[in-house]
Amino acid sequence: MNFLDLNKVVENYSSNAEGYKLFTLLDKYAEENQIVVISIDNTAALSSSFLNSSIGQFLDKYGFDLFKSNIKIKTSKTQFNRLLNYLDKYNNLYTC
Repeated sequence: MNFLDLNKVVENYSSNAEGYKLFTLLDKYAEENQIVVISIDNTAALSSSFLNSSIGQFLDKYGFDLFKSNIKIKTSKTQFNRLLNYLDKYNNLYTC
């Protein structure tokens, strides 16, 4: 299992470019079929641009099943609920 501290990967949580940095790492782990735990700062404000370019792009390429089996999130309950909300909205838009 691999551990990824998001604060050490990106400079901010607001741009597509920074989100893409996360995606490239997740993409590498997915290609190697490895599990990764992403540690996210409890106070990080993850913008939709950041999420679309990281998690959204991962979901586009690999789907929800691989995301659920290979990516784990370590953060506060509040932050986790924000991410869950993003995933629910993504899922509702793309499964209609």
